Amino acid sequence: MAQPGGRHMYLGVAGTALLLLGGCASQQRSSAKVDKEWVARVPSEQLGDVRQAQLAEDQAREQIPRARVAAQDAEQALEVARRNEAAAKSRHEADELAKKSAQEKGDLAAIEQARGAACESQHALTLAQAETAWRRDAVDTLKSLEVVRERELDVASAQLRQTQYEAVNANEDVRAQDLSAGDFSSAVADARRKAADQQRQADARLQREEQAKAHWEQLRDQGYGGSGSQQDK
Repeated sequence: MAQPGGRHMYLGVAGTALLLLGGCASQQRSSAKVDKEWVARVPSEQLGDVRQAQLAEDQAREQIPRARVAAQDAEQALEVARRNEAAAKSRHEADELAKKSAQEKGDLAAIEQARGAACESQHALTLAQAETAWRRDAVDTLKSLEVVRERELDVASAQLRQTQYEAVNANEDVRAQDLSAGDFSSAVADARRKAADQQRQADARLQREEQAKAHWEQLRDQGYGGSGSQQDK
């Protein structure tokens, strides 16, 4: 009777041991990253590709704050457009009230004058609304481009790690044997795929922004808003 229980106990211990061994085995393979100390042991004359990759990563990193500042500037322009739209709406509402008042009084001259003012303020409001729509799309575009720059940095970083691995491996550092060239290649390919996907999203937003801007410019050129219309920034 004791034997079956003993057998179950043995299988349980063996299973636990296999799990532990499996866990150790999974931890033996390092992530797709090279220790800086390993790279430091590579002769300087063999690090040309690494230096180029490092420069590319630095340049990609510099583009992120530039993209962020551009998005912030676009947000400020959007806020100005929103204030202008609110002011244009208030003016139009006041002109509509003036027109209604003139109509109630039956003053023909006042009615015609009020109608003209209401029509002009309506055009100004239409132009302001079109500009707000364009500025809003511009913010979306630039925020999307900021993410593009971040994904491009991911690509540059993955390529840097790949060139570091190649340099260490070419230097016959035995520690590179625990790394897989395929892991580095996969990391680069994955980063490029994500960057391409984000670029497509940014391109779609840019196309929408350009359409909104073209609509605003068309209204502006048709004389909407009169002399008070905003100029392109």
